[in-house]
Amino acid sequence: MPAARRQYEVVSVSLPRDLVKRANAVIPKARRSRVITSMLTAFLDSVARKQLERDYATYYNQRSDREAKEERELLSEWKLSDQEAWEILEAEEASGRRKAG
Repeated sequence: MPAARRQYEVVSVSLPRDLVKRANAVIPKARRSRVITSMLTAFLDSVARKQLERDYATYYNQRSDREAKEERELLSEWKLSDQEAWEILEAEEASGRRKAG
């Protein structure tokens, strides 16, 4: 069976001149695009996280006092004790899923 062909998407981005000059001066040419891609990916991830934070803030600001009180009560009832946490970790270690560290 032939291997699946990789599909790529080309994205064009204009970068600040100072960033490009710095990248050209410091980063080896063969690795430059990977470094810039990583930086842009990190930037886009941070933008998405900030938007998610705004969305949560909007949601929590729109809740009624009754809804907020109900949530606090549910959270206080659903506490994970230290003992329960250690039991979970020990069960994972015993099953070989994760080594304690």
